[in-house]
Amino acid sequence: MSMEKTHQKDTDWVFGAASVPCIAQIPQNRREDYLPKGEVQRGAEDTMDCASRGPVNILEAKFTYLYKNSLISPENKRWLFDNGYVQDGVITFSDAFVAINSHTTPQGNSMIAPLEAIHKQGLIPKKMLPLDPWMRWSDYHNPNRITQSMVALGLESLSRFPINYDRVLEKDFEKVYEQDMIDMAGFAWPEPIDGEYPRTNNDPNHVFVGIYLPKHNIFDNYELTPGNFIKKLASDYDLLDYGYRLIIGETKNPETPTKQSLITNLKNLLCKTICAGRSG
Repeated sequence: MSMEKTHQKDTDWVFGAASVPCIAQIPQNRREDYLPKGEVQRGAEDTMDCASRGPVNILEAKFTYLYKNSLISPENKRWLFDNGYVQDGVITFSDAFVAINSHTTPQGNSMIAPLEAIHKQGLIPKKMLPLDPWMRWSDYHNPNRITQSMVALGLESLSRFPINYDRVLEKDFEKVYEQDMIDMAGFAWPEPIDGEYPRTNNDPNHVFVGIYLPKHNIFDNYELTPGNFIKKLASDYDLLDYGYRLIIGETKNPETPTKQSLITNLKNLLCKTICAGRSG
């Protein structure tokens, strides 16, 4: 989490009375039903992209809720299906697309960089840019995996579904849980006691999803038992003192991104990748 303060800006939204509502507000008692199929963040090596997987997991749950309950326009629902976002009846997004766009390092990333990448570059289907079992960190995060057609699809996703985020202070976590899930961070993981993870004073080093009350039931990218990605943290578990809320909007008659905007975004992606490589 050492990069977090560096990546934050004074203009970042903060949760409060004037916060923008999200079109996907899943009732607490139904959130678990829409969580994505869990995936361990590891191929041949750990992918170190928990900061990307946290928001992607939230957005997969929210979009699946919107899609299954026909809470978006028929046109946009068809667009998601036709462009490969629907897999086995649920919405899937590529974690790698976000992790690469946000310049995840072998040491991880800030929480906010992936959120900003989603906000600016959108989302593509998981099957377009997956995690394969043979992949080492460098294979998974190789920027050459991202094609111009992926860039174009990510931008088109934003033209239909703009995505924003706001920062949630820890004092407001319970209030936010009443209407939403939270992208949050803490230490991973002390040994559980009777199925619950006890408080530890170790520094936060991992991002996960706060699902619902009682605090804190979370969705993770490491299994508790085979196939079980939900963990129960102690009510006093030491978390990073803020998290983030994801906010989806919908444009029902979007304009197709222009060729120039696609070229500009591709150039920006390549420039950032080259510069990041030089600085490393």
